[in-house]
Amino acid sequence: MISLSHRLAALAEAGRTGALHVGGTPGGVVYLVAGRITYAESPACPGIGERLVGCGRLSADQWQAAYEAGHGARRVGRVLLRAGHLGHHELASRVVATITAATHALLLGDEAPMCFVPGERHWFGTVAQADLGNLGPETARRLRARPTPRGPRSVRCRRSSPVPG
Repeated sequence: MISLSHRLAALAEAGRTGALHVGGTPGGVVYLVAGRITYAESPACPGIGERLVGCGRLSADQWQAAYEAGHGARRVGRVLLRAGHLGHHELASRVVATITAATHALLLGDEAPMCFVPGERHWFGTVAQADLGNLGPETARRLRARPTPRGPRSVRCRRSSPVPG
């Protein structure tokens, strides 16, 4: 079976757009546009909505309104920016943090079944991108070797609220 790090590196090199669904535990999905990660999610860590509401940056009502207005068109991030709730750089850095946490959780179970769905996009839209051009076995090994954080912000935390994303 090909490892997740090798599969992501191959998708990045080929400039693919779509979603890489990763099975196993914790499982999740990595979304790519032109070979770059635009979003990643896993039940092992909070999504962008949960993060924004949880830290008090948005109210649950503001998040829900943006989600309802933008999820069908895959533009939730753009709705948040247009409404002036967050600046682009702040939102982009929070998206990259979400991508990093989810990707790290997925790389911990590197040998999982995977399925790539070409063209599939995430409902949040593209606000930030993570370049995978240099993601190789060494980078994946270093990520897996990092200790998993403990405490309330752990990568292993489970969703405790009904906030989407």
